[in-house]
Amino acid sequence: MNDQLELRDLIYFQRIATLGHVGKAAEQLHKTQPALTGSIRRLERTLNTRLFEKDGRNIQLTAAGKLLLQRSQSILASVQDVAEEIKELESGEKGQVKLGLVPTAAHHILLPIIHILTRDFPNIQLKTVIGQTDFLYEKLRERELDLVIGLYGELDDNFECVPFYQDTMVVVANSSHDIFKEDISLARLVNFKWILAPSSVMSRQWLDRAFDLHGFSKPEVQIETNLLLMIPSVIMKTELLSFISRRNLESVDTSKKHLKEVPIAELSMDRFYNVISRREGYLSPAAKCLRDIFIQQGRRIFDGN
Repeated sequence: MNDQLELRDLIYFQRIATLGHVGKAAEQLHKTQPALTGSIRRLERTLNTRLFEKDGRNIQLTAAGKLLLQRSQSILASVQDVAEEIKELESGEKGQVKLGLVPTAAHHILLPIIHILTRDFPNIQLKTVIGQTDFLYEKLRERELDLVIGLYGELDDNFECVPFYQDTMVVVANSSHDIFKEDISLARLVNFKWILAPSSVMSRQWLDRAFDLHGFSKPEVQIETNLLLMIPSVIMKTELLSFISRRNLESVDTSKKHLKEVPIAELSMDRFYNVISRREGYLSPAAKCLRDIFIQQGRRIFDGN
């Protein structure tokens, strides 16, 4: 079977399966329809099973076809990794690294990392994408990113995760907020409005669960935004509460209203920043170099030392 299963056939199969139409696949691949049909027939003979079935004018995968699509993606990705690894065998620490970062990580470590690369590794090119953890994981899974600096969540089994920095999320308000004029409790927090990240963000989910576990309704969110780095400025100029990194408490603005932690132990959440890569995926020498910088120097960089 190994002699008969050709990579070219898997490539054609993958495109047909994705589009659900032989004609459209032929147009994209610049091949004739008979050539693609013959490719599918070779695969079906080799595997002794049908891979497609009619669905009106289109076709859809059988159960065997769905399994082959899943496996073929891994096979073709591995082949691509081998080609890249051989090509870059002698390249050393140079080339482009595609790095994804969650907003807080980007705020604290992106400039120091750029400084290190331009000073010590001038042949490494860095392309960055800033986004929420779920978005970055999807880009990593699709091989559009080499590394992700993200927060621990429900990680894919195919990801390798190395923690390098611990952070704490706390409730915050501006220093003159009414919350500080009386005894602070969870029950009182329910009476105020909040600005929070979207419900897809891990810290927001944790906060909602914490209120629920203690028998209170979820925070009343007046403003929801994925521009997380904007939140501290909004808190300082409004009476809204929020849930952000303790590291952001140093921020001030011209109104002289400082951010201040609302001290309540039930709503203190420890979290870890991690450097994340595909477990079986190929990492170029440049990507390995950047990963090692985060692992070895990430804590010092985060702390601004």
